[in-house]
Amino acid sequence: MKKIKNLVILYPSFDSGGVATNLINFVNHCIKKNINIYLISDIKKSNQKKFFSKKVNFVNIGGNSLNFISKRLITSIFSIFSLYEIFKKIKKKDSITLSFQSHILPLIACLFLRRKIIIRNSEDSFEATKYADNKISALIILSLKFFFYSFSDGIITNSIKSKKSLQKITLKRNKIKLIYNPCIKKILKNKKNLKNNFILSVGRLCKQKNQEVLIKAFPYFLKKFPNYKLIIIGHGYDEQKLKRLTNELNIEDQVVFCGYTYKLKSYYEKSKLLILPSLYEGLPNTLIESVNYGLPCISSNCSGSEDILTKKYGIFTSRSDHKLLAKKMIYSLKNYKRILSNNKKIKLGLTRFLIEPQASKYLVYSNNILNN
Repeated sequence: MKKIKNLVILYPSFDSGGVATNLINFVNHCIKKNINIYLISDIKKSNQKKFFSKKVNFVNIGGNSLNFISKRLITSIFSIFSLYEIFKKIKKKDSITLSFQSHILPLIACLFLRRKIIIRNSEDSFEATKYADNKISALIILSLKFFFYSFSDGIITNSIKSKKSLQKITLKRNKIKLIYNPCIKKILKNKKNLKNNFILSVGRLCKQKNQEVLIKAFPYFLKKFPNYKLIIIGHGYDEQKLKRLTNELNIEDQVVFCGYTYKLKSYYEKSKLLILPSLYEGLPNTLIESVNYGLPCISSNCSGSEDILTKKYGIFTSRSDHKLLAKKMIYSLKNYKRILSNNKKIKLGLTRFLIEPQASKYLVYSNNILNN
């Protein structure tokens, strides 16, 4: 049986967030297994040193966004040329390509060059289309997935709902492999941390993450718990819009925008609840990390939320009904001992998201594809 010697990974437009965390964990795991990694990305050198092993072969690509073309499309186009140059150096028999982002062009290139490629598609394709900012663009992407994904050698997804959505757009369903995110290093011990009166939100400030419904829910919540603050971690193009909303609702003093940070430990430990109101997701790392730190969560029923929180113990809410969300928040604090107890039960299942076993599953699957 042949084993992978060279792994080419595509992540053309490096964005901070859950996917980047999974990528970093997987790449560093592969380096420990003595696999040569070629990472095609526009990642800054400072982040290369900060997050990745020194043994990673970075193939940096450029390209700025234009008025009529997105940066992600431009970096995807540039990644094709990088792929071609790498393929001239490495042998076909012991190498495979894994696409973490912008799959269609790399997939076409690998078909043309007769190289095996696995694509990682995490989000629920139909929910991502339904709630997209640009519906026309989203429908085009969905159509391209429907046509091209069946030509890939393998597809990795990370939640049950995402897998079901892919099965509807992919002719060869046996190609789809569910592998949970390689997200956490270890299961943390349960601690009795001193909690502040904080409600926490973590995520990019954009339509997808849907912080608007949480902000609208907060005035209703404050009627029962007036001494609480809403802590919002993240940055994005909706920041000013969300700040204006807090002003309109006269809750600007109770809502704190903290910007983006990788250092979330203290926020997880000190908050009472985490709210994830996302319109769509793949498998939200934020929920996994929150549960691991002993922080109970309320989530929309987006892709991945039930995989993490479970149907039995999870608390789920509507994507659009802010009054229902407020009721769920009030209920959770009034029944906080029970909620904490349920969170400990959810935590018992977090072994599914440990880095080592999940990253190993990526490699086993990749090796199987290489040998087929």
